[in-house]
Amino acid sequence: MSAVGTKRRDLLAHAKREFDLSVTEHEMTILRDDELYRHLRFRKPGTGLYGWDLITWPGHLVVTGDLESFHFARIDDMFGFFAGSGHESEGGINPHYWGEKIQGTSQWREFSSEIFKQFVVEDFWERRHDYEGDVVELWRSIKDDVLDYTEFESEARSALHNFRHRGLRGGDFEFFDTWEWSFTDYDVHYLRSLHAIVWGIRKYRAAKAES
Repeated sequence: MSAVGTKRRDLLAHAKREFDLSVTEHEMTILRDDELYRHLRFRKPGTGLYGWDLITWPGHLVVTGDLESFHFARIDDMFGFFAGSGHESEGGINPHYWGEKIQGTSQWREFSSEIFKQFVVEDFWERRHDYEGDVVELWRSIKDDVLDYTEFESEARSALHNFRHRGLRGGDFEFFDTWEWSFTDYDVHYLRSLHAIVWGIRKYRAAKAES
């Protein structure tokens, strides 16, 4: 697995661990349960910290509360949709596929300076032996002229696109086809909201099975 893939796996695992630790004392309150019309509330008794609501109606599900709010639309029973399309390898969620079902303008991906750096480092490492100049000098130039500009995506892409290095012993180095490189990763708030949906559905179904 590439460094970029490893970074993404680390983010997914971190979000899952963080969520699991935050809901050990949460309880469910059913405010409405009328076939596909549901309103469930999840809170730690005595506090609203890290609490959320799940609201469904035919074809739609909204998660909202002390998390980022997201509105999804796909099939009539959205509990069935989320319960049936998660991946164990991603902690029981399916962030890319589910993100495509978001309604409105809620952001579920964001620029990652870490992924940007990893793309640059991997490309340099794979091509360093083809460079005819001083590789140490080249790497120093990449650090100064590209990797020091990673706070914002527009700035990072501009630095990458404009980079040209001519070594003292000759040989040019630049980055090619960088417009194809994606430097975004899942927003951590989005991942927490997905875990809240899956956790809430399991809690609801367990309660229904016992009743």
